[in-house]
Amino acid sequence: MKARVLATTMLSVAAWLLLTPESQASVLYDEAGFIEGQQSFVQSFDITSAGKLTISLSNIPWLDTISGLDCFLTTSTGLLGASMSAGTESFNVDPGMIYAHWFGDAAGQYGIGVYGLKIQFQPNGIPVPLPGSLLLLLSGFGILFGWQRSKSPGEPTA
Repeated sequence: MKARVLATTMLSVAAWLLLTPESQASVLYDEAGFIEGQQSFVQSFDITSAGKLTISLSNIPWLDTISGLDCFLTTSTGLLGASMSAGTESFNVDPGMIYAHWFGDAAGQYGIGVYGLKIQFQPNGIPVPLPGSLLLLLSGFGILFGWQRSKSPGEPTA
């Protein structure tokens, strides 16, 4: 009976693994920050394979609203896509250094505004390895199942 329950559990976990997506986006940058007056920022990322870069830029309504909050991407060869304002956009990128630039103007009563910027990267067709904890779980099931089968039929169980 225990062997059947264990086998069913192992098959259920294996089926779950087959139904999960092969690769997931990795977060390269996820920050909220302040813009005082007129400011601009730049952050670089070394992309090692071709894939999709997704940028989410938000104007957080606290103190002053940031006017002209924009973001654009560049490479060593020039501009990548078009400039974007608050919202979410995706870009197909090749391996190499990518630079994200964002800027705005908090010209209200306080002269300070808050923005949020999240940049994610999802490689094309490259599977991301499973977490180590899942492999440990499966190996534990395998050891338990093997231990149960190695007992002789006449031996009492604990």
